[in-house]
Amino acid sequence: MKKVEKKNNGITLIALIITIIVLLILSGVTINLTLGENGIFRTAEMVGKNYMDAQERELADIANFTNKLNDILGTTGGSDTDASGTNYETLKSVAEAGNYVKYDTGIDTIGDNGIVTFRVLYNDDTYGLQIISDKSIEIVPLAQESTDEIIQETPLIKLSTWEQGRDSYNNAIAILNEKAEYYAQSSPYALDGRCVGSVPTIGTDGKFNAKNTEVEGTYSISDSWTLPTGWSSRDTGCQKLTDTNYTTDQTAMEAANIWNTGEIYWLASRVVASNLSYCNFHVRYVYGNGNLGYYDLCSVNSDGSIRGLTRESGLRPCISLKSDVKVVAGDGETEETAYELRI
Repeated sequence: MKKVEKKNNGITLIALIITIIVLLILSGVTINLTLGENGIFRTAEMVGKNYMDAQERELADIANFTNKLNDILGTTGGSDTDASGTNYETLKSVAEAGNYVKYDTGIDTIGDNGIVTFRVLYNDDTYGLQIISDKSIEIVPLAQESTDEIIQETPLIKLSTWEQGRDSYNNAIAILNEKAEYYAQSSPYALDGRCVGSVPTIGTDGKFNAKNTEVEGTYSISDSWTLPTGWSSRDTGCQKLTDTNYTTDQTAMEAANIWNTGEIYWLASRVVASNLSYCNFHVRYVYGNGNLGYYDLCSVNSDGSIRGLTRESGLRPCISLKSDVKVVAGDGETEETAYELRI
C-alpha cells in the first residue's frame, strides 16, 4: 500500500525575509515623510512659525501706522478710542485756518459723489468750527428775469422789473443764506450753513443765529428828483441799508489765503451808492482777482427813470461743524491729504 505525502502550505523562510524587507522599506519611507527634513511634522512646524512671524509683522505694521497717525494728530494713547483701539482726535483740536477738509454734503450730484473740498475758516470759541467751500459750489441768480434783453453777458446782467429787483435786493441775504443751508441739511457733519459775508457769530447751539442780521431802514429819493411814473411816494421800498458784515470773514480769509479763488462769488452784504444823479442798491461780491465789487439789483435816477436787474454769481457756503466731528485720515496740508471726517 502506497503512503500519501503531506505538503506544507506555510510561509517559506525566503518569503518571510522578503516581507520583512518590504515592511522595513515602507517604514523608512513613512518615517522620512513624517519626521524627515521635508516631512509632515517639519512642514507643519515651519507653517506654524511662518504664521506667527506674519502675525508679528502685521501687528508691528498696525502699531507703526497708529504711531504715525498719532504723530499727525498730535496725540499719544488715551481712552478716546474706537472698537479696534485706533486713537482718533476731533478735528477741532487739530485744525488750523486754511487746512483742507473733505466735506460730505450728503448730495450725490455734488462734487465727487457728494464730497467737496472745503477749507477751515474759523476754529475758536467765538465762531466755533467753521469751514468754507474752496471754490463756488453753484451759480446763484438774484432777481427774476422779465425780459430776454441781455445788457452784458459776463457776468450775466438781464433786465428785470423794478419790483423784482427791489424785492430781490431786500431778500438777498436770506436768499443766499438759504442756498448755503442746503449744503448743510443733508450732511452728517454739519449743524448749519450760511453764505460767506454774513454774520459769522454762532450761538450756544453752534448755529448761526445772527446770520440774517441786517441794517434796517427806509431809503427815500431826493425831493428835487423827478418822481418815477406810477410812484405816489418818494420811499423807494428798499428797506435794507449798507452793512459791513462781510469784513469779519474777509479778514480771516485773507489771513488764511482763501479769499481770492480766481472766481466771482457773492458776499451776503449790501451797499447803497448814491450821488446827485442816481441811487443804486447793491449786493457785494468778490472779483476773480480778490477785489471787492457790488452788483446793483435796482436803481433810481434823478430824471425819474428806474430799472431792475438780474445778476448772478458764485456761492461759497460756510458750514458750522458738529463738535464731535473726528479726523480719520489726512493731515489737512494739501487737497490730496485733506482731513477725512467721521462722527
